[in-house]
Amino acid sequence: MEIKLLENILNERLQPDQIVSDEGLLDSFSLDETGVYHARPGLVVYPLNIEDISFVLSNCNRLKIPLTPRGAGTGLSGNSVSVPGGVLMIMDKMNQVISFDEESGIIRIMPGMIVDLLKSYVRERGWYYPVDPASSGTSLIGGHVNTNAAGPHSFKYGSTKQYVNALTLVMADGTIIHTGNHVEKSSTGYNLTQLICGSEGTLAVVGEISLKLVRPPITEGTVLISFASYEDGLNAILALRKSGVNISAIEWMERAAIEIVAGYEDNLSIELEPDCACHLLIDLEAKGNEDLEEEMIRIGELLDPMPSLNILVSDSEQSRQKLWRIRKLIGVAVRHHSIYREVDTVVPVSMLVRLIEIVKEVGNKYNFRSICYGHAANGNIHVNILRENKDDTEWNKILREGIEEIFKKVIELGGVLSGEHGIGLLNRPFMHLQFSEPELTIMKGIKAVFDPNHILNPDKVIP
Repeated sequence: MEIKLLENILNERLQPDQIVSDEGLLDSFSLDETGVYHARPGLVVYPLNIEDISFVLSNCNRLKIPLTPRGAGTGLSGNSVSVPGGVLMIMDKMNQVISFDEESGIIRIMPGMIVDLLKSYVRERGWYYPVDPASSGTSLIGGHVNTNAAGPHSFKYGSTKQYVNALTLVMADGTIIHTGNHVEKSSTGYNLTQLICGSEGTLAVVGEISLKLVRPPITEGTVLISFASYEDGLNAILALRKSGVNISAIEWMERAAIEIVAGYEDNLSIELEPDCACHLLIDLEAKGNEDLEEEMIRIGELLDPMPSLNILVSDSEQSRQKLWRIRKLIGVAVRHHSIYREVDTVVPVSMLVRLIEIVKEVGNKYNFRSICYGHAANGNIHVNILRENKDDTEWNKILREGIEEIFKKVIELGGVLSGEHGIGLLNRPFMHLQFSEPELTIMKGIKAVFDPNHILNPDKVIP
């Protein structure tokens, strides 16, 4: 009854196209990119401005109706799946640039702007926003803030939180607050801005974002190197990290990842060496073509004594994009091949070889195949565990026991549960493996201060 009462209240202020309540339409909002959790919301709302967000939240809080903020639904941990019968607030109509200081490189935007459109907008004006997950063609900047999204170039440039210097937030009761500032330096008070980055919509709804941009690289080049063993490829990463070469990304892909892309796309622009076990995809940045050539020579000299099989060097922007297309298609190809469970593991870089060994050992024990790839330069490997022909009993055993075994080993290696996808529903059952009870109690206390009625994306993140 409360959801119908809320709909009547919202209809007094919002336009008809801002509210979806038809049961048939609501089913289309029941999933996110994980495809694992199905929960039909009782109401979908599209705010146009911060005042709309505040109005909706104040009434949800008064009626104690749960609300889940959602961007494009491209998340991979179930953090934007609604509570059954709750409100799903979709931000994609709030997609405008509010202001841009081209002198300082500080841009203020609404949370519903598609990230690639943001990147193009600032690039045309001489600036660069470097956060680039594979979903950036569809994902929204508000979702990036909520999950602290990263991507291949996080090796050099870091994740979303490095660029967020201020937020306008709507609290659970509808109160509007401002965190951070629009200057380039500050040491004033608690850093609430950074607390919100990665909080997955459990503390407040993001209504406005201020980003500090950087200058773009003048010239970029890409190298693809194949290796006969995991150890050779991962050891090359350690050497590259120490080299001083201007590297912005080092992506690691096992042979099976390339093969699954080859099966998905016929005109793949690479031939696998017979003895190849893995590849490194390396992006370089330089001040010009001559400088880029010198960086390439340094890479060659560094890797010359190492047991690599083959080196491909991009000779144009077109060939560079072809090499990157292989990497970007892995997730798509995996989804096309099989239902899967992604484990977003992170360990110290020196532990990467052991991490891959553990994944394969657990796979042998529980009889599953995995596709491993990712941002190995900073220890972040995506493990795609394939269901293929497993029945429900076998698959559920893998999801419970196999995943927990991997996570336990990750924690033993000094790693964490997620590097960039977040916790959401997917990894929530394993939070106790990384955090002690006192640490979880502190998190619960923070949640209670921001959201005393527990209406904001409840039952996510904190067990």
